[in-house]
Amino acid sequence: MLGKPSPDPVRLIPVDLIRPGSQQARRRFDPDTLADLAESIRASGVVQPIVLRTRVWGFELLAGERRWRAAQQAGLHDIPAIVRDDLSESEAFVLGLVENLQRESLSPMETAAGIKRLGEIFTLTHEQLGRRIGKSREYVSNYLRLLNLAPEVGALVNEGHLHLGHAKVIAGLPMREHVATADEVIRLKLTVRQLERRVAQRRRAATGSKPGFRPAKSGDIALLERELSDQIGYPVSVSSDRGGEGELRIRFHSLEELDGLLERLGYRSR
Repeated sequence: MLGKPSPDPVRLIPVDLIRPGSQQARRRFDPDTLADLAESIRASGVVQPIVLRTRVWGFELLAGERRWRAAQQAGLHDIPAIVRDDLSESEAFVLGLVENLQRESLSPMETAAGIKRLGEIFTLTHEQLGRRIGKSREYVSNYLRLLNLAPEVGALVNEGHLHLGHAKVIAGLPMREHVATADEVIRLKLTVRQLERRVAQRRRAATGSKPGFRPAKSGDIALLERELSDQIGYPVSVSSDRGGEGELRIRFHSLEELDGLLERLGYRSR
């Protein structure tokens, strides 16, 4: 729950007393769509109030940054707002994130980073995260996979040059292959299925296996991988031979993520 609003929540607040919150998930604003919204606000005003909380210097923006920016472009001096001084730091972050997700106003990488941050704040599994933001576990897992992408490829996803399906496949490759594979997708206009086939062919060539051969994982192993991934928040793979010998792999893509992973596993350096 995000607390209760005040009995008379809507107020007119001067736009120049408002500043974006430090934990805002959204970082990019398309100039053309912002201009369209500003034109609409000139004609009809701000239909839905933004959400703020009081600070010593004015008001911190929790939700509705795009409306606030467009209102400034439209020349408004005041904007309707709901002031929520009853929220904790984590509740304020959740409110802004959920509103942006419901409006689908975040870029794919912003969505992924926001979901990850929410999971870190509350130590949630992928399934629990999905319930918190009103999405499926698969939605959460697919977006969190984007955080494994090379930064250049993440930018291509944000700009719409790569679909989420492409990004999901590329995220499963070694980091050194990300940029070249993304360039191949764009240059050859590959569909997701075509990309999957190319990746499978390269893997067969690298391992010397025959076409159509794919070592099968038991349902128990696949379930274990999903549950471990949800538990620690990082992609996990488990493999074993017929004798029971195998390995457990946990993927991270920065030293900072490794530190967070080790902390979650209970490791403390001496």
